[in-house]
Amino acid sequence: MSKTDDSTRTRTSRVRRRATLAAATVVAATALAAAPASALGQGTARAAAPAACTTAETAVTVQKLNRPVNHLLITARNTSKKTCTAHGYPYLRFGEAQSPAAPWANTKPAKPVVLAPGQSAYASVMTSSAIDDGTEGYRTSKLGVLFANAQGNGSVGRAVVLTLPGGQTYVNEPRVTYWQATVDDAVNYG
Repeated sequence: MSKTDDSTRTRTSRVRRRATLAAATVVAATALAAAPASALGQGTARAAAPAACTTAETAVTVQKLNRPVNHLLITARNTSKKTCTAHGYPYLRFGEAQSPAAPWANTKPAKPVVLAPGQSAYASVMTSSAIDDGTEGYRTSKLGVLFANAQGNGSVGRAVVLTLPGGQTYVNEPRVTYWQATVDDAVNYG
């Protein structure tokens, strides 16, 4: 065997080893990128948060409250078999209003309300101030309700349109609480 043959075999062997090493490196890098944090020793992997609630998996109702005056209570009950999250506050459209009811910032809970199947979330709505003279608002019998997305910058799902209790309701600068886990928290926001 000549020196040239030995040199060619050595070179071919080195090229194969480099190719094998490069392939192994690519496989290892891909596996690391796809591995959960817990497999990498970086703590436990977080479970995915429940999806945002929509009107498709909830029964949304509205009722008039005796106290506080000029208030409604919105109830959203999870009718699905999956847990969902009522993010932020309900987007409410009274009749043909051009903008939704404004939220009360001081009613924002520490965490969004998570609804297991059968559980409900609540929001209180002030349709007008108790001292409103009734001359600058409007009357309507319809209320559109949408759920907020997780980012709070839009809605998810389709709107449900509810008939307001008692027929026509006077509305002037309506305000709404964030979704709450109890009726008491929704009604006693002050």
